[in-house]
Amino acid sequence: MKKFVNFANLDVESVSVEKKIMAFESFTESLYDCLKTPELNFIMFQQGMKGYYSMKNKEEIEDKRYLTLIDFSKPSNEERFFVIDLEQKKIAYKSIIAHGKNSGALYATKFSNESESRMSSIGFFVTGKIYDGKYDYSMKLHGKEYSNDNVFDRGVVVHSADYATKDFLKSNGNVLGRSFGCPALPHDGYKEIVDAISQGSCFYIYSKDAKHKRSSSYLKARNFVDTFYSDFE
Repeated sequence: MKKFVNFANLDVESVSVEKKIMAFESFTESLYDCLKTPELNFIMFQQGMKGYYSMKNKEEIEDKRYLTLIDFSKPSNEERFFVIDLEQKKIAYKSIIAHGKNSGALYATKFSNESESRMSSIGFFVTGKIYDGKYDYSMKLHGKEYSNDNVFDRGVVVHSADYATKDFLKSNGNVLGRSFGCPALPHDGYKEIVDAISQGSCFYIYSKDAKHKRSSSYLKARNFVDTFYSDFE
């Protein structure tokens, strides 16, 4: 990993975009090393940080402490849900998590924003309120992109489920159960997690989807570098 390059003593407007990007890359590499979690996908982490600062730039997030990442490039029998405490520079929570029934079996490979698709949606979200509904203690999600802006109307929420537990893995051939599109977590520790990240934090579901990487405005340098750089003025 590269050492952090400190451009903080320079005037923000006088610094080139290239140097701001260099500073961002150096910072994210340094922060990644601090997290000491090799199973955390660095590409996903860096993209999540881009989205976090883009959302901050657009004033779309109220809670700036937590960044939640879900890695759908990994199989469901591995930990692929990570909550990063950006203030403490540590992983606050990590867990297995279920994907949508029609997105795939062990791996999630297909994604949709359509109602009744029973697939997961990818991209950047803002967490919403907690409410008691069909799945009891559930957290709403607000999709912010073409790939997920229908999730609220679809009723896609974060909830806990029996089929999203390690016991289920053992009884189901080491494959987690699947939802109708919701990111479903184990019951153990679930309430503590959603209480921490609900109501206005950045939430990113990552996949190796080339279209999303190419199309997402949250990953464009023009939307995140200035906000990132101003934090280090």
